[in-house]
Amino acid sequence: MSDHNDQRPEPQRTPLKESRFEPYEVNRPIPIFVLAVAVALMAWGVYTLWSNSGPATESAALEEAPTVGMTGDRDVADGQGSLITVGASLFESNCVTCHQANGSGISGAVPPLAGSRYVTGPAEAPVQILLHGISGVIAVAGNEYDGRMPRFGETLSDREIAAVVSYIRQQWGHDAGAVTPAFVSEQRGRFEVGRSPLGGGAEIEAVTGISARLTRTAATEASQ
Repeated sequence: MSDHNDQRPEPQRTPLKESRFEPYEVNRPIPIFVLAVAVALMAWGVYTLWSNSGPATESAALEEAPTVGMTGDRDVADGQGSLITVGASLFESNCVTCHQANGSGISGAVPPLAGSRYVTGPAEAPVQILLHGISGVIAVAGNEYDGRMPRFGETLSDREIAAVVSYIRQQWGHDAGAVTPAFVSEQRGRFEVGRSPLGGGAEIEAVTGISARLTRTAATEASQ
């Protein structure tokens, strides 16, 4: 009996029916939990975009505000780029007659600023000269000058002096660092208000450490 069943032929599959088989997915709905998470993420994204749009516009307005009325003390910006812009305007109105727009000074009368170690050296020097003026012999770019420069400590604020000094330290090929109003304020506190002008190169050396004796050529002075 058993041998008879084992010898029965296996049922033949119809090739035509198998060739018509097409895979398909069961229509399963998306779980409520997944939908809830997706909706929450969308709501968070919309809220983030909305909340960021307001402060960005306000920040841009605040950044542009200091450019209005730049000649006033409170209107001078703290940024280096704005300081130099303000410094250019102040230099034009206060300094260009003597020192010239190209910083060359006046031969035999006014020392040049271009290439001067008193401009590109320690920032104390140009700040103190602007605050208190200078009178006496000073050697610049291979020549000696014995004139008098007025003080600006009473007419220009710390921010405005910082702007002028930052400007001349970045002009005529100079690459010296900018000066902050806080640094000018610190320098202003070193001497009493209304003191006499700095006594030429000798006192600048005592105040800033810049040697009054010029042994360098004009071409190399600014790099010393």
